[in-house]
Amino acid sequence: MRGAKETRERILDTAEQLFSENGFSATSVRAITARAGVNVAALNYHFGSKSALIDAVFERRLRPLNQMRLRMLEQSEQETAPGTPNVERLLECFLGPPLRMVRSMDPEGDRFMRLMGRAHSEPEDFFRTRVARHFGEVFRRFDAAFGRTLPELPDKERTLRFHFVIGAMAHVLAHNPVDDFPDDRPGVADPVVVEEVLWRLIRFAAAGLRASVAPQTGERL
Repeated sequence: MRGAKETRERILDTAEQLFSENGFSATSVRAITARAGVNVAALNYHFGSKSALIDAVFERRLRPLNQMRLRMLEQSEQETAPGTPNVERLLECFLGPPLRMVRSMDPEGDRFMRLMGRAHSEPEDFFRTRVARHFGEVFRRFDAAFGRTLPELPDKERTLRFHFVIGAMAHVLAHNPVDDFPDDRPGVADPVVVEEVLWRLIRFAAAGLRASVAPQTGERL
């Protein structure tokens, strides 16, 4: 059983690496099995198909990541009850967990950040059917929390702005600016720099969420 588990993890690690480097459609099953040192039968045994493998790659990382987001959100709401957390605190709960993954002592955090950036840049159908199924509850919970914190925003406007926040996050994940300020140790990001990038992103996103509503006449602000 241990050997089978190790094989499964090796396939997942390899697929994650190749997907983050080359994208999902450009990465073949044979490329994954060759890099992982297994045969196609082993991949089919553990996952059944490339499609199921992609789902498993996301599931392995997104489940604990989203659980952390929701725990942080619940804690923040408890601490501020009967009021609501401010915009910056909500953004930290949402943006902090993925960006802080780069603190890892190995390249896994950075690799998955790039993978998520790839996912956001894939065709809409891919994102909707792959990533969105793991992300739906988190989106709904945070969108509702922003609604309580910014009641002056119409629902559609608020949701659209939240999508803009996700887009900014995806760009940071795909083009990690922390790479420009590396730690002395290979594969390790300086935690101070990670926090600086995070808080710059939070301030940027908070300003967008709080911006006045555009006029309905089609005029530019």
